[in-house]
Amino acid sequence: MANRFAIAAATLMAAASVAAAAADPAPSGADPRVQAALKAAGLGYSVDEGDYRLEYDVDKDRSQRVWVASDTARIDQLEVRDVWSVAARGKGEVPADLARMLLKENVRVILGAWQVNRSEDEYLVVFLAQVDAAANAATLQEVIEVVMFSADRIEKQLSDQDAF
Repeated sequence: MANRFAIAAATLMAAASVAAAAADPAPSGADPRVQAALKAAGLGYSVDEGDYRLEYDVDKDRSQRVWVASDTARIDQLEVRDVWSVAARGKGEVPADLARMLLKENVRVILGAWQVNRSEDEYLVVFLAQVDAAANAATLQEVIEVVMFSADRIEKQLSDQDAF
C-alpha cells in the first residue's frame, strides 16, 4: 500500500512539474534549464538572441551586463555553457600592453579567463567562465557573480566609464 502511495505521489509530482514547465516555457531558442536556474535563484533576466542577459547593479554607481549562453558544448559526457561579460571595446589591433595585462590577470583567476574577441575592425575584452550546462541555481549564480565582478573590475581599471 505504501508503495502504491509513493508511486502515485511521484506520478503527481512529475505531472505537476511538466505542467509548470508548459505554463512557463523558455523563450524560443533559449535553454529552459537556464531559465529554471535563474528563476530559482531569483535573478531577473531578458533573452537576447537566445542567450540570457542579466543586468547587475555592482554598487550605487556601477552596473555590469552578463550573458549566459543557451548553446552548450560537449566533451564526452561533460556538457558546458559559457557565462561572459564585456569589460572593454576598442578599434583596430589589441594594444600589446593590454594583451600582457590580460595574460597576467589570467594567472590569478581561479574560475574563468580573459579573452579578446575580434571582428574586422574592433575587439572586445571579455571575461568568460564555463559552467556545467545543468548547473543548479546556486552554482550558476556564483559563476555569474564571479564573471560580473571580474569584468567590472577590469572595466573600471581600463576606463572611467561604465559602458558594460
